[in-house]
Amino acid sequence: MSGRFHAAALISSLQQELNGMLNEALQLSERPASGNWQPRVDVIESATSLTLLADAPGVDPADLSVETADDLVTIRGTKPKPADPPQGARFHRVERRHGPFERQIPIQQAIDSRRGKARLIDGLLRIEFPKIVNQRRRPHHIEIEIPDGTEGADRVG
Repeated sequence: MSGRFHAAALISSLQQELNGMLNEALQLSERPASGNWQPRVDVIESATSLTLLADAPGVDPADLSVETADDLVTIRGTKPKPADPPQGARFHRVERRHGPFERQIPIQQAIDSRRGKARLIDGLLRIEFPKIVNQRRRPHHIEIEIPDGTEGADRVG
């Protein structure tokens, strides 16, 4: 029975490893080639604001920047490399990513980017923009000009 248990444990371990590789491959397809790590982002819209919540654990606020241009919010930064293990110790597995990153989030709502605010608290970057409300395209009548002496001359029909 010991042999069967050992084989089952090996198969389970192999399945976990393959699942991890598949999950990593799927996550890599979401990432731009520019960086090793990309923060996950939630976008929350209320009646008056648009809020982005981005995971940034271990990132120093001095190493972060947030910019807006056209319909994009861009988050750039650097996630530091984890400390080396103590002398005489070694890593058996390294899964946490580090290095420079850039994440662009498309925004479809009208926001006041000049009044945007960003805070980094406990590894969560919170970016808030007031929405520009009542920015509707209103009907506007445009008069058609008729040059002197040509009234009706260009009629099609």
